[in-house]
Amino acid sequence: MDDISKWRSHKKHFFLFSSAGKPIYTRYPCDESKIAGVTGVLVGIISFVGRASDTIKSIQAGKHKIVFVLIGPIYCVTVAESTESIAQLSIQLEYMYSQIISTLTFSWTDKILKEKPGFDLRNLLTGTDKYLNNLASNLNCGAPFLLNAVNCLRIPGPVRTNIGSVMHMGREGDLFYALLVARGQLVHLVRPKKHILYPPDLHLLINFITSSSGFRNSEAALTPICLPKFNNQGFLHLYVCYLDNDNDICLLLISLKAEDFYLMSSCKDKIKAGLESTDCLRLIDVAVKQHNYSVFDVGIPDLLHFLFSTHGLSQMTQPQTGPPYHTKAQRKRLFRLYQQVHDNCYLDKDKPHKVYYHRSESETIVAWITSGFDLYACFSPLVSKAEAIKGVNNLLKWINKEENNLFITNATVW
Repeated sequence: MDDISKWRSHKKHFFLFSSAGKPIYTRYPCDESKIAGVTGVLVGIISFVGRASDTIKSIQAGKHKIVFVLIGPIYCVTVAESTESIAQLSIQLEYMYSQIISTLTFSWTDKILKEKPGFDLRNLLTGTDKYLNNLASNLNCGAPFLLNAVNCLRIPGPVRTNIGSVMHMGREGDLFYALLVARGQLVHLVRPKKHILYPPDLHLLINFITSSSGFRNSEAALTPICLPKFNNQGFLHLYVCYLDNDNDICLLLISLKAEDFYLMSSCKDKIKAGLESTDCLRLIDVAVKQHNYSVFDVGIPDLLHFLFSTHGLSQMTQPQTGPPYHTKAQRKRLFRLYQQVHDNCYLDKDKPHKVYYHRSESETIVAWITSGFDLYACFSPLVSKAEAIKGVNNLLKWINKEENNLFITNATVW
């Protein structure tokens, strides 16, 4: 198979380019001359619709959806042969755009591309493809992105409270945010009282550390990073340190000042010493190894899997995928089904379906949507509707009982 045939075989492509048609990023690299025609056609379509003082959103071309998100002089397009909805693909494009902005800021990219439309942003994005590639992979089967919530590590509530206290006491100077992440899951977050971090920014931070192994063996200097939901006009400064490489336990400290490296290093030393002296670091290790709880821990007959997000906390939880979802293809099929059910529930964003029931040859899914939470429960296809509803009620009781272990319920602020 030649390069262009291999490139075409992929089911979903992301294209980011400037309004002048200058490539910024493609999900699957190929000889630029061979795909220049694709970019040219996309720019032409956007320009044609723009002449009518309109903005193109999407095109259905046979089995393919072509979705457009145009933000200033940056055009983001996906061509997808999948069951994902237009809205879901649009959100994915917004994340890809945000990843670019996290490196360059909105104000800078907007200014330079308006002044010099032909400027090649790739000169300034050297080395960032790993972040974009990792994000694109996670978007493809990522429940946190679907539910707009951050995935939390399951850990005993009292241990999490102690962790928050240690992180709070470790503050020095202008430490703005402190986050503890383990295997891509949020353990705790300490923040200013008047400033929260929204899930899209938390996803970008987690993607930043999980995309690169460079932080594991050495302390990095303060890295400028733009968090678009917080402020897309400027940079914060991120200090990253792994406290345990084996279990991917990582401390992230965010400062307002570029010269605060030694201050952040001192904060890290205090927090690490506190986590060790209180035995919290070991208990996080234990929680990481045990986090992948299964549906058997819930104890509900015929329950195969579930997704739960709490709106007030913007956090979510899910068990490990077990049988019958042994393979990557089977897990992807389950996630695509969750996406379809989610989309059907939110066809009217202002008035989503409160209860949605879906049955197929492979599983039964019950979705329960309220002002406080979203719950998607997957059962055996043989379960009756009454048994499934009973199972959902019992699952919700289990989640309420485990709430302090599953979520950060008491936010620590300074």
